[in-house]
Amino acid sequence: MALPGMDQLSQRDQMQVMQAVNEMQMQEMMNTYNNLVEKCFNECVTSFRTKALESSEEQCVTRCVQKFMSFSQRVSLRFQEKQQQMQLQKPS
Repeated sequence: MALPGMDQLSQRDQMQVMQAVNEMQMQEMMNTYNNLVEKCFNECVTSFRTKALESSEEQCVTRCVQKFMSFSQRVSLRFQEKQQQMQLQKPS
């Protein structure tokens, strides 16, 4: 992953920047995962009579996760398209 201006930094600074970026990405991924779990749990789990999910709850969770993954994939594609457009518009 090449960030603008990275080539002007020392190798040590580049490594520190990349480590910080990786940590931020990991934190964002964990936040996204936690939000997904919380949203799908709150939306789908309605019975606490047994340890296992009821069939309807399990189906709801599956649909919830699939919707989320589909949405995330679509947003990611749009983001990539916008990045490409910005790169093409950038003066050389």
